[in-house]
Amino acid sequence: MPRPTIPHNDPRPLVAVGYGTRPQVIKVARLLPALRAQWDTVTIDTGQHYDYALNALLYEQLSVPLPDVVLGVGSLPRLEQLARIEAACGAVLGQRRPAAMVVIGDTNSTLASARAARDAGIPVVHVEAGLRSNVAAMAEEMNRVEVDRLAAVLCVPSRTAMATLEREGLAGRARETGDVARDVLEFALSRVPSTPLDWPVEPGDAYAFATLHRAELTDDPRLLSQAIEALAALPIPVVLALHPRTRERLTALGAGTSGRGALHFVSALGYLEALAAVRAAAVVVTDSGGVQREAYWLGVPCVTMRHETEWVETVALGANRLVDPARAATELAIAVEAMRTAPCTWDRDQYGSGDAASEVARAMAGLTALGYPPGTG
Repeated sequence: MPRPTIPHNDPRPLVAVGYGTRPQVIKVARLLPALRAQWDTVTIDTGQHYDYALNALLYEQLSVPLPDVVLGVGSLPRLEQLARIEAACGAVLGQRRPAAMVVIGDTNSTLASARAARDAGIPVVHVEAGLRSNVAAMAEEMNRVEVDRLAAVLCVPSRTAMATLEREGLAGRARETGDVARDVLEFALSRVPSTPLDWPVEPGDAYAFATLHRAELTDDPRLLSQAIEALAALPIPVVLALHPRTRERLTALGAGTSGRGALHFVSALGYLEALAAVRAAAVVVTDSGGVQREAYWLGVPCVTMRHETEWVETVALGANRLVDPARAATELAIAVEAMRTAPCTWDRDQYGSGDAASEVARAMAGLTALGYPPGTG
């Protein structure tokens, strides 16, 4: 629930920052300091992720200040979650009246917070704009397309994303800033351990690090079973970090999480531990956009178990290879071996060089001249 109103004594305009999932909290770690250098801020955590490793641990590891407001929405069906976040966020915006609302990525928190700001007449800044999977029925695609349409400022991570907005007639509101996730990785690397605690693979042994969490895969029992069997059949040890959703689905299947063949299960990892797991891996297998980019930046080959990826540059450069989950039984091992033996010499600056947060702040500079009043809540 919102905390009691704090008087707005800072003479600078007030900017709201909304987030609620693991990737968003990670990006806030560098985005928030860049914003606070120029504006007063009110931070709103929707509570879309509430698992310790997916949310609270990130605040600790990345020194993210506790949010000013916690909406505590939790896990709900999409439409109900959107409605609850929009109503709760709208109440906060009505109370605090910020000059702008910053949203990140493509989650339900992103869309609902952006809708609340639009309804309150507050301009929206979309960080990570212009990405497309071209799968119209995907929830993330619906979210990001709508947010791009209603945002006043579009902060774009790559040239490909900018080209997409040009085709859609939105480039006039867009600026290529790079990816804030790169900023966070560079900031955190010195604190990354050599390996996570209780790691099931001996130091120095080659292994694949895996994460699978997307609803399109985990909610389909057949696809999930095939993916697990394909991982277990790989010729090197595989460590699968279990997202809470994945653990629940495996339990519902009666598959258990005690491991099989080459496959070892571990609990969801904190951000620093996950970077350690990626950095030391021979190859990564994932359906996570964040892990795809972390592997790309760290020079680790990646196999993405999806039909498509929004991060198309990683595939074009040879850092990433797509495998249709429905064909994992026959194609995953081939893809893993091909990526393991390919040279890891790709250019690592397709999403900026680590200064995206400051570029986002620069892209927002004109908002306070648009006539929107600073917050007075």
